[in-house]
Amino acid sequence: MFGLLQPDKVKVGQRIKEIKESMNLSFTELGNRLGIKKPTISSYVQGYALAPESVINQLSSISGKSVGWLYFGSVKEYIADYLKLKGQGELITSYPEVVDEIREEFFTGNFKNPGWENEVGYPMEEFIDDCFADILPKIMTRYVSDIVNEQVVNADKLKELTDKEKKETAAIIALYTNDFVEMSGEIKFGERDKIIKMVSNSIDNLALNGNIEFPEEYLIGKLINVLDDDKATERIISDLSQVLTAKPFCTLYGGEELVRIFQSMRPKLMKLYVEKTPNEISEWFEK
Repeated sequence: MFGLLQPDKVKVGQRIKEIKESMNLSFTELGNRLGIKKPTISSYVQGYALAPESVINQLSSISGKSVGWLYFGSVKEYIADYLKLKGQGELITSYPEVVDEIREEFFTGNFKNPGWENEVGYPMEEFIDDCFADILPKIMTRYVSDIVNEQVVNADKLKELTDKEKKETAAIIALYTNDFVEMSGEIKFGERDKIIKMVSNSIDNLALNGNIEFPEEYLIGKLINVLDDDKATERIISDLSQVLTAKPFCTLYGGEELVRIFQSMRPKLMKLYVEKTPNEISEWFEK
């Protein structure tokens, strides 16, 4: 009936006790309703033995609580316990919204159908695995980016950089590090030391070469680099104006404000580039 995650008899006993107390019943009274003796129901409540399916079904009937709740608690508890069992306890402690996202997908997402429900009406373990696999790259991107930002801010070799240059340096290193992490699959969540080593190597190379530039494989990187230069920004505005209105643009007689407005997009583009996975960005620009 169960998969990898098995009911915890102590927790099941606590939930039976909760039902007993909410209904203001003694062990004897509850046992009478279930057709079992006081010592038996007491052994279930104290977690010495797991109540059999027939008793769980009866408890569900008299209490209005679902069979799933009696066995595993709420759907969120069930998902969290399963992910912990799969070795993702540290991740969901750091990013508890992962559990909420999987729960939401089960109840309201595109995959909601009886085929994804197990025998107790909770999401099948395969469903949780699939949802988690979709969410993990985004979490890893955030995880890596947070570590990169911390290392760049505290790096002695970059202490001469301005705050703006440090942000750009962190964004560029995060791009390449996240790209490697996603494509190689060699670094897992929690392997902080491995990520720090990669970041340290990147800082060394950047300090040596002094080159701060975003990769221009896609439009986002190209725009980030262009918008860092006043003349390049002016040219791109002029090119866009020619395409849309057949009129050129230049700042000879003013117009600098328009340049600044275009350049105000740059920090948001950098943030977008760092937060999105390489696969997500490639899907925007490749057919």
